[in-house]
Amino acid sequence: MKQEIHNNSEINTQLNAKQVENIYLAPKTRFAKRFEKLNYEVANDVRYEKIMDSLKYYLTKLDGTLDMPTKLKDGNFNDSEIIRATRRKEKYVKQLEKNKFFESAQWIDNQLFAKIKMEFEVHIEPLINNGASKDEIIKEVAIKVVSPILEIINTEGEKDEFLNYNAEDIFGMIYYLTGQCHINWKNYDSI
Repeated sequence: MKQEIHNNSEINTQLNAKQVENIYLAPKTRFAKRFEKLNYEVANDVRYEKIMDSLKYYLTKLDGTLDMPTKLKDGNFNDSEIIRATRRKEKYVKQLEKNKFFESAQWIDNQLFAKIKMEFEVHIEPLINNGASKDEIIKEVAIKVVSPILEIINTEGEKDEFLNYNAEDIFGMIYYLTGQCHINWKNYDSI
């Protein structure tokens, strides 16, 4: 009995195997699916009129009264570093405004905010609490917070055609969260 195989799918979804055992194809992750959905939403102008409840948490300023520049100054940032941080935050805020019209972009930003906040709490807050230098803290932010986020974006969002986040954008997100009182650069509880 002769079997005919017609594989008319896109080349990146085809599998051609001959006498191979135990092939396991990993399913797409939630992130990868959302990046694909985002490309579809943008290409077809599928707008979203609300802000997701889970994202509202990060967009809402918490009880803190200190603004981002003050928090950074308290964390021993100098004036030029604060100006650079402010520019990065403002650049990200412009992207956030553009992204809010697409549900998948909101979902992605929400997930990235959650990961940034968690990584900051786990890896950076102990350094702050133990009196590490600002330079050491910034280096660890780049390694422990920014790099893992970029890994997610570059791997899961390899086909992203809309967000195109880079390291400066991730720092912008960190400074945005600082301004919203979700992240601190000094242990205010020990004052």
